[in-house]
Amino acid sequence: MIAKPRECARDVTAGQHSNVKLALCTIAFREKLLEYALDVASELGVDGVEIWGREPHISEKFDENRVRATRKKVASRGLHIPVLGSYSQFGITHPRLDEAVEIETTLHTARCLGAPLVRVWASDVPSSEASAALWARTVREIQQACEQAAKLGITLAAEMHDHTLADTGPSARQLVEAVGHENFRLNFQVAAYPHSDAPEERLEAVLPYVVHMHAQNYARLLKGEDDPLQRAPLDNGVIDYENLVGQLMQSGYNGYIALEFAYAEGKYKEPALRDDLTYLKTLTGAARQKHDK
Repeated sequence: MIAKPRECARDVTAGQHSNVKLALCTIAFREKLLEYALDVASELGVDGVEIWGREPHISEKFDENRVRATRKKVASRGLHIPVLGSYSQFGITHPRLDEAVEIETTLHTARCLGAPLVRVWASDVPSSEASAALWARTVREIQQACEQAAKLGITLAAEMHDHTLADTGPSARQLVEAVGHENFRLNFQVAAYPHSDAPEERLEAVLPYVVHMHAQNYARLLKGEDDPLQRAPLDNGVIDYENLVGQLMQSGYNGYIALEFAYAEGKYKEPALRDDLTYLKTLTGAARQKHDK
């Protein structure tokens, strides 16, 4: 069974008007308390925040009082919470007890935050190396989680991350269609490693299933595990975000584009995020004007 695109998140009618919103992932300030990240988000003027699903931003154990207090802090700054950036994993081959997060806990946290989407992880093996048995187990575990999430009106979005079953456009699409639940979709982001599909091809393969997007750029793609990651501004890296954002908006996407990390650290981090946000606003505005013409 092939899952239908979730209409409340996006309309895939060709040329449909797009209303993209912008967000900040609080993981950008994982060295700070959540309040600091929320204050920066408010000052930047984004529409919402993706809450990082780890301390010191949120507990990985369900704490209703703390979660409800967090929701109030976000709302008091005029922000929304489109996504909980959880670490719930499915089809894991090398589990670590210190990183295990039960899906029930994650769902209760998302429900109390008022987050309609939860970022999840599809195994810890690259799609090209995964066995048929691992694919089947991962799909089965996700299906079970989707049934629980559906009762709470929550959609699970697998992050398109390297070294997972959703590491390329075709494999991510295969995963969504194998799961076959309308509340299982994708969190699109570009790859840090070279793949056979270019970024535009990667996005084109999964467009009907994208409900959230992370924005980050690199000075160069990684050559191996020991190669240090070098971030770059969104407008000056190896990824052409003008093409990607235009492609996304032309499809009728009405979700969020979230800045995940800053390309600079220390006192330069906030100016870097502001620069990237200004660029995204330019791209989304230009794409909308082009479409309206």
